[in-house]
Amino acid sequence: MVAIHIIDDDTEVREVLRELFETDDYEVSTFNSAEDAHPYILRENPDLILLDIGLPGMDGLTYLEKLKTEFEDVEVIMITGQADIRSAIRAIKLGAMDYIRKPIDPDELKIQVNHAIDRRKKREQLNYLQIKSHLQFGDIVGTSEPMQKVYQFIYQVAESSKTTVLIRGETGTGKGLVARSIHYQSPRAKQPFIEVNCSAIQPSLLESELFGHEAGAFTDAKNRKKGLLELAHDGTFFLDEVGDMNLASQSKLLKVLEEKTFRRVGGTKEIKIDARIISASSRDLMQLVEQKKFRADLYYRLNVASVRLPALRERGDDILVLANYFLDFFNKEFNRSIRNISPAAQKMLIGHSWVGNVREIRNVIERAVLFEQSDVLSSETISLQQVSSAEGTPAQVVPDLNQEYQLPDEGISLEEFEQHLLQQALDRAGGNKTRAAALLGLSRETMKYRLKKFNLS
Repeated sequence: MVAIHIIDDDTEVREVLRELFETDDYEVSTFNSAEDAHPYILRENPDLILLDIGLPGMDGLTYLEKLKTEFEDVEVIMITGQADIRSAIRAIKLGAMDYIRKPIDPDELKIQVNHAIDRRKKREQLNYLQIKSHLQFGDIVGTSEPMQKVYQFIYQVAESSKTTVLIRGETGTGKGLVARSIHYQSPRAKQPFIEVNCSAIQPSLLESELFGHEAGAFTDAKNRKKGLLELAHDGTFFLDEVGDMNLASQSKLLKVLEEKTFRRVGGTKEIKIDARIISASSRDLMQLVEQKKFRADLYYRLNVASVRLPALRERGDDILVLANYFLDFFNKEFNRSIRNISPAAQKMLIGHSWVGNVREIRNVIERAVLFEQSDVLSSETISLQQVSSAEGTPAQVVPDLNQEYQLPDEGISLEEFEQHLLQQALDRAGGNKTRAAALLGLSRETMKYRLKKFNLS
């Protein structure tokens, strides 16, 4: 719900404007001075402020300057008398979006207000949208029969802008990419695509992220905050790993699906939303329903149109198609000119189980391109982790303790040994932390943590 604060010392003007905007279902608050309004603005972070220049106490221009210092992105329209045009122009220079003269023309003001709210909405959406690489937003890669079925599904559900979609598949199969493809081929393509990974946010914080909160709803909630669902209005909302959502949030999500309304945490007013909901899960939701960990009614609401993404090991020749795709991509990324993949390396790639799916092959090719010294990607450069079939996860590659890493009789300091390996990897990589991390099989974040722990640079 859009919140408008009106600051004017004229009671009649305040009430006329309140009535004008409340008929459009806006949340309107009125104040007769900047001093009275400021505490509420700090708490509620309104979408728009209509500010009279000629106020008692702190005048409108002084308050505008203060507002822009504390809230750079706040949208302000100044209200001015006929004789205050110079002041109005100064207000524009101070950051006001526009000004309107008294007596106020309601139609003109509505045009200005709609423009201001649209600007605010787009800016808020951009704050949440992450700028992705071409690889993440590019076309889905693959020509196998299982992928042809996925393409047909995307084509069919994209035509409808309201159908709820459930995407199933193992981790790394590209569920997020399919969700984006549905959005960008749908009538909602020009509207926001907002996503949240339910497994990446603590259950206690997930509700606030999804639905937003009012000031004072909980400790540290000093300002009103719009939730991601509100920002997805008119667009698509993607819930990744929805199976990890707690039961309380599931109940609220069900209401959104059924009634297209929700309340912010700590709020009492119903907020309307029109967004397509796409969800994804690497877990068996039906099994979670049987275990009473997922609501059956929510499952059936999410599962209107459903697709299972094939694992990479089920996609045949797509393994080499993807390997060559990523080879081209990382050639450009690292300014390399590796021509192709050797036959021995291709055989290794085809024979690998790819538990990590597309994400794993991407990482393997990235590492290989980074370290390959010739113009052909060799089997020696491609490093494939051994996989524990029982656990379905990559197992650690353990050095032969009977050779280079024989434990001495007197023992060793494990921390000193780790520090020595980290320093050795840094030296071999010429100080490049990304390459050093790859040598040790660590992620960049883990490498940063280990280096900080031992004060290495």
